[in-house]
Amino acid sequence: MKIISVDSQKRKYKVVIGKGLLGKLGQFVKGIFHPRARVMIVFQTGVSVYARSAASSLKRNGYTVYFHKVLDGEKAKSQANLFRLLRDLLAKGFERTDGILAIGGGVVSDLSGFAASVYLRGIPYVNVATTLLAQVDSSIGGKTGINLPEGKNMMGSFYPPALVISDMDVLKSLPERELRASLAEVVKYGVIRDPGLFSFLESNTSKILNKNPAALERIVTDSARIKAEVVSRDEFETRGERIILNYGHTFGHGIENAARYKKIVHGEAVAIGMAMAAHLAAELGICSPGLVKRQMDLLKTFGLPVSVDALKINATTSFQAMMRDKKKAHGQLRFVLPVRIGEVVIRAGISAGEIRNILRLFGAK
Repeated sequence: MKIISVDSQKRKYKVVIGKGLLGKLGQFVKGIFHPRARVMIVFQTGVSVYARSAASSLKRNGYTVYFHKVLDGEKAKSQANLFRLLRDLLAKGFERTDGILAIGGGVVSDLSGFAASVYLRGIPYVNVATTLLAQVDSSIGGKTGINLPEGKNMMGSFYPPALVISDMDVLKSLPERELRASLAEVVKYGVIRDPGLFSFLESNTSKILNKNPAALERIVTDSARIKAEVVSRDEFETRGERIILNYGHTFGHGIENAARYKKIVHGEAVAIGMAMAAHLAAELGICSPGLVKRQMDLLKTFGLPVSVDALKINATTSFQAMMRDKKKAHGQLRFVLPVRIGEVVIRAGISAGEIRNILRLFGAK
């Protein structure tokens, strides 16, 4: 079992990584939830078995458990579903000594964390990450939120979880597409901060795709460590460091929005976004063509898309969605661009024409 500490102005918390953790959940949350607390387990259909396992452990340790199921996919992160969860907490009589347990991926943790941050002005919540994407990225850092029709995560809060549990055993049942999509975020960590991790991915693609436990634990631990270090230093994105975690996401969010969150999942959009960002960096003379190829080869080896050809999206629609990016400054998009594997820079002032050209080069109409 490995434990990674994350510093936060609101609370320090731990990310626990290991095997067989779900059955010990009731013990892990002692000291987080009141000994006689009500706990609302928020989950999606695909993780029902893990929700039941978590409930059993909580009940054995004296907690009263309720279940709240949300829709599958990004559509769960809506105003309607947020208020449905808040009203369910109210109907069950939840107080400030009670809490939320989010079981699933980033959708569940984003929705649950936002609800926890605003219900009674704040109750504790714990993330149990059941997807590789959640374990390496979305469960850590305290960003919560819902989507608006105009864009992704446009309403939300910085509200750190009280604990993150990453049980390696749950990854055994992860669908292939979800595994591949999650690996985009791991590639991201290699590009922005860790050349050793990037090389490990290149040398162990087969093991990773075959869900080798040691390989998966290595990439989860390395990715979680990098994110914990970054968000501990720049929790609220005021120092300019946390934006590096957005590598591939400026293009990626625009692609997701233009595709109306259909035919593509988040990790796949990030993979395309990283391919676009690296190409833009090479055009600007920031990185070498060799880096672009090396990254492209790794993404393809993991079976990730590197163009939007199959989506049939419009370049103008994508660009308009990108212009609603939360990380804009003074009306200009800021791009995270690679210098070399393990180092990135932030660039603003890229012309609208250049951005549209990149989108079209990668298949937008």
